[in-house]
Order: sequence, then structure tokens, then C-alpha cells
Amino acid sequence: MKILAIIPARGGSKGIPLKNIKKLSGKPLIKYTINTAQKSKKIDKIIVSTDNKKIARISKSLGVEIPFLRPKKISANSSQTIDLVKHVIKKLKKNEFIPDIITILQPTSPFRTSQMIDESINLLKKFDATSVISVTEMKKHPYSSFWFQNKFLKSFKKDYQRFYQRQLFPKLFYPTGSIYTFWTSTLTKYDSLYGPRIKPMIINDEMKNLDIDNEFDFFVAEMGMKYWKKS
Repeated sequence: MKILAIIPARGGSKGIPLKNIKKLSGKPLIKYTINTAQKSKKIDKIIVSTDNKKIARISKSLGVEIPFLRPKKISANSSQTIDLVKHVIKKLKKNEFIPDIITILQPTSPFRTSQMIDESINLLKKFDATSVISVTEMKKHPYSSFWFQNKFLKSFKKDYQRFYQRQLFPKLFYPTGSIYTFWTSTLTKYDSLYGPRIKPMIINDEMKNLDIDNEFDFFVAEMGMKYWKKS
């Protein structure tokens, strides 16, 4: 069984230019994800999908394959992840490498572990799932949210006052962005990374769930590395 890890790392970013190689504790952000993927006991091949030559150069120096650059047309802010996955698979088929399982590892999740990656693959197999994604329980529940309409707030849920305690909220989970693992057959059969049988891998460690999107997130990550374990 062939297992492929794709690390998507385009050069463009609305908030932080070249965010994926911005230094975190003196190392390019992408290095943490690459090193974690390299430590996995399950992954056979690692590909960094990027449209940027500088990101490609740094990734190669860390021992990762960059056999091709991603086309600009699937590297915009509006581009979908499924398109870059299809691009990678199409290119690898020419080299006769067809993965059975694909895991997507975003560079913006530097605290995921190789054990988490391997566990997602185990869950995919064990439960006959079409995909496995890392999730965490929502602390800020939508039932306590409001729409902004006609200059005033309108409750998202009409009977929201009934949920006056957090314990009364039904449990909801959202993707952390750390791990998306799925069968290649899920992609071909459903034209989706998910399919109908999505198995959650619930992670409630806030550091492992950190998804770096802006400068404040970088600050939190930096402080977490220095002080969180000590505290």
C-alpha cells in the first residue's frame, strides 16, 4: 500500500507574504511539517506542492521532493485544495507512482506529530472510512452567535436563550486544518477529499490544533514553544 503526503505551500498569502517559510523559532515554518512527515512510519513519499521557487528551494534543502511546480491557475487565494491534489496525482502517474492513501499536511500546523499522522491512517483503514480529518470541539458555539442585519444584531438561533449554559449546547466539531487523510479512491469516486464516511480524529490539545494564519498566531506559537511545556 502506497501512502503519499502532500504539503501545500503556495507563495501568495493575503496576511503574511511567504508565510510558509517565515521563521518560527529560527526555522522556516514549513520545516516543522516536513520533519514531522519524515518521522512518520506510514508515509512512503512526501511532495511539497508550491508555485514558488524560494519555497521549493528551501523544501529541497530539507530533503523533500519538488518534482514540479504548481501552476499559477491553481495557486490563487480562491483555489481549492482538491485541484492541487489532482495536479499532484496526475504528475505522479507519469512516474508510475499511484498512491492508495493521501494525507494533506498544511505547513501552518507546526505542532502536529508524526503519531497523529499515523493514527489518521490507522483510523482510515480500521473504520472503513472514506476520509479522516483532525477536529476539535467548538468552544464558541454558533447558537450563541448573532447575524448583523439592518444595523442591528439578530440571534442566529431564535431560542438561543434556552442555551444559557455552555453544557446545554449540542457538541459540534470543526476541522483544525492539521490533517486530512483519505483514499485516492474517495477522490475518484466522489470527486471529493471527504466522501460520505468522515471519521473524526478528535484533538483537544490547543497547541497541536494551532493553525497559523497571522502575526498574532506566530507570536502565540513562538511563546508556546518557549514557555508552554515549562508551565
